[in-house]
Amino acid sequence: MQQNKKILFINPCLRLNAKRKFPPVGLACILKAVKNAGYEFDLYDMDADNLTVDDLNDFLSGNHYDIFGVGAIVTAFRLIRDIADIIKKHNSDAVVIAGNSVSTSIPEILLKNTKVDIGVMGEGDVTIVELLDSLIKNSMQLSEVDGIVFEENSEIIHTNKRQVIQNLDEIGFPDWEIFNIKKYNEGMVRPVLEEAEESVVFPLNSARGCPFNCTFCYHVFKGDRYRRYSEEAIFNEFKRLYYEFHATYIYFWDELSFPNTQTAERLVMKLEELPFRISWAASSRGDLFSKNDVDLIRKMKSVGCKHINFSIENASPEILQAMNKRINLDKIVEHCDALHEGGLTPFTSIIFGYPQETPESIKMTIDMCDRCRIYPSVGFLQPLPGTPMYEYAKENGFITDEVEYLLQAGDRQDFHINMTKIPSDEFYNMVVDGLKELAAKMGLKFDNPLKTAVYQKPKDAKN
Repeated sequence: MQQNKKILFINPCLRLNAKRKFPPVGLACILKAVKNAGYEFDLYDMDADNLTVDDLNDFLSGNHYDIFGVGAIVTAFRLIRDIADIIKKHNSDAVVIAGNSVSTSIPEILLKNTKVDIGVMGEGDVTIVELLDSLIKNSMQLSEVDGIVFEENSEIIHTNKRQVIQNLDEIGFPDWEIFNIKKYNEGMVRPVLEEAEESVVFPLNSARGCPFNCTFCYHVFKGDRYRRYSEEAIFNEFKRLYYEFHATYIYFWDELSFPNTQTAERLVMKLEELPFRISWAASSRGDLFSKNDVDLIRKMKSVGCKHINFSIENASPEILQAMNKRINLDKIVEHCDALHEGGLTPFTSIIFGYPQETPESIKMTIDMCDRCRIYPSVGFLQPLPGTPMYEYAKENGFITDEVEYLLQAGDRQDFHINMTKIPSDEFYNMVVDGLKELAAKMGLKFDNPLKTAVYQKPKDAKN
């Protein structure tokens, strides 16, 4: 294909010098679609190369492009703003396209407060190709491209909603040849302590979306139908990652890998056909497995499964109800016990900071982790645009300036906003002290109980 415009995609670095980095699944899907459509492009991978916006500034001072594509989660709003500023500084006539939740959840704020020209809303595989066709081939007007938002004559224009891809098998998995995979694995710490130092880790997106609707959660597929790749497609991707890229560990990069035990059973049956074994981890609800599923869990372990990720989130029934978690604490305990008995390591996450949080609920949540014998990934509630908790925060005066709030957003482990009735210092210290006590009980040592980087099993764990 002849094209008269140069395209650059940018993969931002959200955490400089991070101990763990994964190649970006969302961007990889977009780049595969663009490549399959015949467009040539360059990739500036700030994450793989640990680059800053100053590095980008230096690069663009000597390189001209006409179309830029960049995306990130909404908590990287400041970074996307800075990247767009640098792009326009050196390429004033270029078109800047943004995607992921920084576009989908705050399109008007993004366009009005940054130099982004076009936002891609929701699933972008088809949208990005039609958008490039419009910008390069003039095959259609921007207003005819479904799933985008742009500004024209000071008016924000939303085009028709893009219908999601019904059969994910038709688009396949990312073309990892586009990325320097070696850089992602060089120096990356192990996913968990028992993994080999030389692990070659790959993300695998086996599903898109989630059929549940927690009040704190936002993702670009929110409100769209939950879809999964077929077991045959996942089976073939395991083989490709193992034979072509020498993968030793596959991390299912999903909101929800197994919506029910039947999906786990079908995948186990398929993976039993593999002529090799490779470590993998997937995600489920916190109540998926019962004591009747121990045999299934053992079969999952026999085909390489090491860990199941799920979210307890909180042990207060009142807070769980406010989260719309639709989950029972007894079922969570049974789920964890079944995983332990079957030989899989449970990973979990918890959230502190709902308005209903009290010293008692903090202790209940930490005690629940102790009961389930898991040291959790911990986060503070950070209301995200597009969620009920964000609207609550605005309505109750916790967020008075949306742009300023978004500019200060960051990692969930950092304490950004306090909507509890507990004074901020006391609240933070209660959480940290409780986690330190939990770690001591489990025989674990961390430099920072909030940012552990690598999962560590309790010393008395059965598996």
